[in-house]
Amino acid sequence: MVIKAFRSSDAPLCAVVAATIVLGVTLHRGWIVTKLWILALPLLLGVFVAALACFVLMLFLAGRDTRRWPLTATAMLALIGIGGSVFLFVDSNANARTRFWVERPAFAAIAAMELPDGKIDFYGVELPPHLCLASANCRVAVIGTSGGQPVLFVPDYIGIPDDALGYGHFVGTPEPGPHNGFGEPVCPTMELAGGWWWLDSCWNAT
Repeated sequence: MVIKAFRSSDAPLCAVVAATIVLGVTLHRGWIVTKLWILALPLLLGVFVAALACFVLMLFLAGRDTRRWPLTATAMLALIGIGGSVFLFVDSNANARTRFWVERPAFAAIAAMELPDGKIDFYGVELPPHLCLASANCRVAVIGTSGGQPVLFVPDYIGIPDDALGYGHFVGTPEPGPHNGFGEPVCPTMELAGGWWWLDSCWNAT
């Protein structure tokens, strides 16, 4: 019944949806692990297996079409979805860079925020709901200074009980650190844009 409900020309559209979901989940795996902890692994595995099964089904449907374009388009989308997610999962730097560029408007909005005067909580201040997906805990923190200016920190991942990796915003050339990633010494290891850098373990900066 499920197969009959689809036409072969629907396969590329379904493949677009599947590729978007599996790539989106891969890019935000740090956010998912922070929220779900040990439940994150079966969820990530389940999404990948479901996407793979979907691509196989869509390729089967597209292959039944006498025209070539549905099969070609579906195969390309399957390669992007599965191959791209595996690449981003293996290469953490590529994952961090890609997520930044996909969500750059959110990071620009965070950099432009006026933080409240006075003492800021260790984990930072709450972000507006529409910016929450950029941060693993829906917060932006100040983790020290660089050149006399505060360093903003948007965590991509927060461990148990502390330590975090994520995105830091610097005014001017960043000091090498280390900076305090919620208990983890982190250093700027990869320049992005607009004053943003990827903050990784200082071991990876040497």
